[in-house]
Amino acid sequence: MQEIFSPEVAVDVMLYVSKRLKNPTIHEVLKIQYFADKLHLSRYGFMPSGDSYIAMEFGPVGSKTYDLIKAARGVRNRFIPESFVSAAEGHLQVTGADVVILSEPDLSLLSEAQIECLEEAISEYGNMDFKTRTAISHDDAWDKGWARVSKCMLTNDIVGTLQNADEIREHLNLQDAGCH
Repeated sequence: MQEIFSPEVAVDVMLYVSKRLKNPTIHEVLKIQYFADKLHLSRYGFMPSGDSYIAMEFGPVGSKTYDLIKAARGVRNRFIPESFVSAAEGHLQVTGADVVILSEPDLSLLSEAQIECLEEAISEYGNMDFKTRTAISHDDAWDKGWARVSKCMLTNDIVGTLQNADEIREHLNLQDAGCH
């Protein structure tokens, strides 16, 4: 069960998703991660990315995954952990808005359930135009996050977008204190 953020797993998710898209972009990869996390949450009761989502202008973004993208772009500062730089190095490169694959994903780091949800999200939202994908990602959880000064999207709000929200809230005994 992957509930703690792992930069290595996040890189593998980005590699896995990018490999299956025609021209992978940052926006597309990040939104597919969000949609796959929601599917997994609905089916298995947790989000395997272990990431905290932030409501950004063009939709939800996994905060730590976005830092990994910055590392893959070559950004080096005190906010980008060295472990993110080393996780991305030699595996993933970001040039402009494009995600470039430098290695194959290590499928042993991804669960069957995680791959199932990624595949479903890729099938439904992959290779979709930017405007449509953005509009779909602007769900109620995004709206609530966007209204906050912190732009933090609470897990409870994300759960609220699921058809089985009551069941998942009960399973998680959900009491969001905020982003982590």
